[in-house]
Amino acid sequence: MIRLARWSLLPLAVLVTAGALVWWWWTFGAMVGYGYLTWPDAGRCIVSDNDICALARTLCIQSHPRLILAYWTVSFWAGFALLSISLFLGPPRRASA
Repeated sequence: MIRLARWSLLPLAVLVTAGALVWWWWTFGAMVGYGYLTWPDAGRCIVSDNDICALARTLCIQSHPRLILAYWTVSFWAGFALLSISLFLGPPRRASA
């Protein structure tokens, strides 16, 4: 069971984390380009949803489809948790000869 988890969890963790970062970039990168946010403010929107992030999404609603604007911070934290667990399990062991 642990061997299967080591091999399958790391690619899933990388995929979820990368997907969350791409989703964030697609959403908030354009908002920085429009001048609604600064990069530090947009960076805070990766991990938490605050009033500034919500305001920027509201201002940018005409430029993005609604699905893109629904960035979900839990997607980043889920990927980070999976990545942490997969690294905690360690690399797969080689079979001894």
